[in-house]
Amino acid sequence: MMLLKFTGVTLYSGGLVARFVSSNVDEQNRAVHRIASPGLLLTWVTGAAMAELLSTPLSELWIAGGLCFSFLSQAGLVIGLGRERKSPLTVALAALPLLVVLVLMVFRPTWASVRQ
Repeated sequence: MMLLKFTGVTLYSGGLVARFVSSNVDEQNRAVHRIASPGLLLTWVTGAAMAELLSTPLSELWIAGGLCFSFLSQAGLVIGLGRERKSPLTVALAALPLLVVLVLMVFRPTWASVRQ
């Protein structure tokens, strides 16, 4: 299960990079819609399955935060899609939320740790 989730994260990250390094609009669309988006879906599905197997509620801080920030990263990928010009702002809108997601997945903060 963890291998599938890692594969999803890798696909999403690869699609994100490919979207911004490609100069061809068709390649950018393909990177987002055929690589990054399915990778994100795979990450979400396997993450939810792992949470169920570990009896961890989806409302836990690191899981809910990961879902929210991964959605923001996906939105950042789609913003400006189809334009030849890529600005540092559009790169940041996609990459920074992904960095937050990875930090949440590694450190797994909980609501109980925030209350202390």
